[in-house]
Amino acid sequence: MVRAGGTRTRSRGRRHLAVFASLSAAAVFTAGSAQAAQADRGADENARQHCVLDIASQQRTCYDELSAATGAGQRIADTSGSVIGATVFEDAEYGGASLTITVPEPCPKNDEVDFSLDLDDHWKNQISSVQAWSTCWVWLYPDSGDRAGPYKDKAPRLSSGINDRTVTVGLS
Repeated sequence: MVRAGGTRTRSRGRRHLAVFASLSAAAVFTAGSAQAAQADRGADENARQHCVLDIASQQRTCYDELSAATGAGQRIADTSGSVIGATVFEDAEYGGASLTITVPEPCPKNDEVDFSLDLDDHWKNQISSVQAWSTCWVWLYPDSGDRAGPYKDKAPRLSSGINDRTVTVGLS
């Protein structure tokens, strides 16, 4: 009888160990799945090539089409009182990925850069064309601290001195 009880205790212990191991594996799988899902969402967001960035809130939303991004930028501007300040493009002639930048108010003409955006790693050294919107003029800054601009309207091709070298965008 002692042996039977001892066997049952070991069996129960093994059963508890097996249940614990199963639950641990399920937790690891669930955590791994959640991380994978988060990574997939990040990859999906990066796959969307046309983004709108509200410079005041730093909120970024991305879309598959440029028209959707600029439309969303206009809706943000209309509902928040902000304006679209600029759109920058990855390629010449307004091609490739785009980043539409909204600012909280029209750019005053006061001989100062009123809004500045340090580009994230995705956008650093990637800008090849720009469009100024509203009353804003666009200034592009490379790592050297120099600046190019102002771009007061559309610039379908940036000069070799600034093309794919911008790390900061200024709006005045």
